[in-house]
Amino acid sequence: MQKLNNFLTDLQVVKCCAIAAIIIWIGGVITALLIGQLDPVGPSYDPAGFNPAINYISDLGNQDLTPMPIIINWAMINTGLLLIPVSLHLRKFLIGDESKVLRKVLVNFSVVCMLIAMVGLVLTGVISEDVGEVWDKIFPIGYPWHDLVADFAFTFFMIAGVLISTQCILYHDILEEKIGVSNPKRIQIIYIINSWILIPISFYMFYTVPYLWYTDHFWTFLPWWQWAPVWEWLLMISISFWLTSACILTVKQINRDFLN
Repeated sequence: MQKLNNFLTDLQVVKCCAIAAIIIWIGGVITALLIGQLDPVGPSYDPAGFNPAINYISDLGNQDLTPMPIIINWAMINTGLLLIPVSLHLRKFLIGDESKVLRKVLVNFSVVCMLIAMVGLVLTGVISEDVGEVWDKIFPIGYPWHDLVADFAFTFFMIAGVLISTQCILYHDILEEKIGVSNPKRIQIIYIINSWILIPISFYMFYTVPYLWYTDHFWTFLPWWQWAPVWEWLLMISISFWLTSACILTVKQINRDFLN
């Protein structure tokens, strides 16, 4: 167990995982979108291709809507696994040398939320829409399995994002001393806008507007601000932004350690 912990927290491993997670997640989403949009072949042939305005993110993992659902599912699974070492490393530079109890509790709770979110992301890829339909029949729980694990991922990503961003704003030593950011105010303002405003608003709207499928033709009778897929994409983009920034700051902090 100790060897595994040493491996997961090794600086080179953490750095490689952070870089790989960014490439795999962003590359996976873009590739899956392009394939779904440009190649509408499938059982439910749609000449318009995949449309983010009316199709949910998880629809990229549905073989009825894209010829290669494995891409987004693979990206979710691998990104979730790669972010585990990054999450564990975050604890090292979020905690101060002489931190008070409140800060230690915030850091530990943030890391736990991150790890739960990682598990949720991995399971969202494993229990894709296609697999979830099978699980719903074999293990019925009164709620779609795919939606359940996706809800866990979104919820804990949001909580972790708010907490970690808040710590970067409250404790100046994180960005200035430990990471060596020359203009921390700019990052703090961006974090306030993204993690305190955009993510909570997108999360609230996504879970309160009507949850309809593209086959319901909701775009013909609902105003665009009540289209659930739009809010899910905005939520995913906002969460991806802070995760990407966390990976970049992690790499910057590790490079700073190597130089010192």
